[in-house]
Amino acid sequence: MSVGIIAAGCSFPSGPTLALADIAVRTQFSLTRQHPFVVDRCDKPVKASYFPQHELTFDISRWQVIADNAVEDALLSAGEYAALPSRLWLILPPAERPGVPLTLASALTASISLRLPDCLQIVVLRGGHAEAGNAILQIRQLQTQDRALTIDIVVAVESWLPPETLMWLEDQHLLHNSHSFYKGEARSNPYGRIPSEGAAVLILVQEKSLPCWCHLQGISTGQERVLRDDDQPCLALGLSGAAQAAIKLANTNAVSHLFTDVNGEIYRFDEYGFTLSRLSGVLRDNFQRVAPVLASGDLGCASLITHLALAAWQLKAETETGTETGILVLSSSDDHQRCAVVLKPLIQGVEKHDNHQY
Repeated sequence: MSVGIIAAGCSFPSGPTLALADIAVRTQFSLTRQHPFVVDRCDKPVKASYFPQHELTFDISRWQVIADNAVEDALLSAGEYAALPSRLWLILPPAERPGVPLTLASALTASISLRLPDCLQIVVLRGGHAEAGNAILQIRQLQTQDRALTIDIVVAVESWLPPETLMWLEDQHLLHNSHSFYKGEARSNPYGRIPSEGAAVLILVQEKSLPCWCHLQGISTGQERVLRDDDQPCLALGLSGAAQAAIKLANTNAVSHLFTDVNGEIYRFDEYGFTLSRLSGVLRDNFQRVAPVLASGDLGCASLITHLALAAWQLKAETETGTETGILVLSSSDDHQRCAVVLKPLIQGVEKHDNHQY
């Protein structure tokens, strides 16, 4: 059984709502600027994508505001269904990462749950770009077992902007356009990521139980053995395996759109190159690549939910005109986790659903 997406929301600097985020991604509109007080090893300002603010502080309150904006965006889309019994799934970066507030999980669960009138359970997962896949797998299993109508609300929040986090990335040479000394001269790094901040939300439900934007037909996770710092070449066995399994579960042989989280790192480009070569048989000749990072910057653990929200929004719009399409969303990560998700539109643009009392 698949699950359906009934609403979504997101918030990043050039796309403070899902509707505006869709426009930003389509036009590749980005808000990238110098960090107000963090410099690289050559004493040059680090570039990042962040919300403008009169007094820039990167404490826990900033995470809360970004998360609240995305949750409000999604709940407005859900309308009356937001009052249904719910489970909250919160995706956060690893607690041990420099710059992540110690009380982040408790603060966010407290503020978000206030907006959910009948929250039955709260689950917190921590990890990298692909961690949200583990939450969706658990949700699919729970939705299969549920007899009562319950919505699952997945909220992912990320910020690379705390100074400790940026310096941690700089030490690993992961910042795009940061500088290093070479033969006495400061040279910029042409690769690496543009750090950003943002949040995204998906609201999931049993297939055909409520009117949906689209269906999440296939999802699979995998483990990549070779990471960025390893001596061996990465052949993308983890990402390719996840993609092939998700496509098989979705029972499709024609993918028209491919969402990726390629972020400017050579390792990621190699990984996606090998993956695409193995998917050539299921990608349409005119398939479209979508790289939201060009507008949003790197959103870390919030990237997968952001990309699924954008893909669902696109399918919702196209379903209204009866367009048949399918979207594959791929997610790599700094850790071993990999994930692939296939979204498919509603049949003939209209979905019948059961009547439920709530």
